[in-house]
Amino acid sequence: AIEALHDAFVCLPTAAEKEREKCWVDEHLGFKGTWWGGWVMYDGTIVPLYAKPAVNGEAYFTHKSNYGLNAQIGNLPSNLCIVDYSHGMTGSAHDAWAFEHTAAAKYPDWFFQGEEFAWADSAYGISPRMIPVHKKPAALLPENAAFDYAIANIRVRSEHCMGALKG
Repeated sequence: AIEALHDAFVCLPTAAEKEREKCWVDEHLGFKGTWWGGWVMYDGTIVPLYAKPAVNGEAYFTHKSNYGLNAQIGNLPSNLCIVDYSHGMTGSAHDAWAFEHTAAAKYPDWFFQGEEFAWADSAYGISPRMIPVHKKPAALLPENAAFDYAIANIRVRSEHCMGALKG
C-alpha cells in the first residue's frame, strides 16, 4: 500500500526547493550561515501490526511492547513533504540500522549535493551527511546543549510529520 503512493507523493526536491529549505532552516535555527547544508530531517517510527507475525514474530516486538514495523521518514522541515523513506524493517530494528535502507544512505551522492546533509535525533550516527543531536554525556556540555536545543526547535517539524502520518 505504501509503495502504491510513492510516485504520487514522494520525490527528490529540485535544487531551488533545496535552497528554500536551507533558507528556512537557517532562519529558524539561529546560527545564521553556520549550518547551511542541512535541508532534510530523518526520524523513525513504529507502524503497529494487528498481531504477531507468524514468521520470526519476536523480531517485530517493539520497545512499546507491541508488534510493528520500523519506518524511516525523510521530510522537508518547512512543509513536511516526504522526500525519502524506507519501510519493512522489524519493529525491533534500531533507527540507525533502518536508516541504511533509505535512498540518502544507499545513494548519498545522488541524494545530496556538495556539502548537503540531513538532521536527525540522537539515535543516528554522525557522518558528513548526517548531523544528529548529541548523546549523553556530550549532550550535557553547555555548548552542545545550546546546539541541541536549536536543532530540537527545527526537528519538532519531523515529529509533526510523523503525527500527520499516524493521524
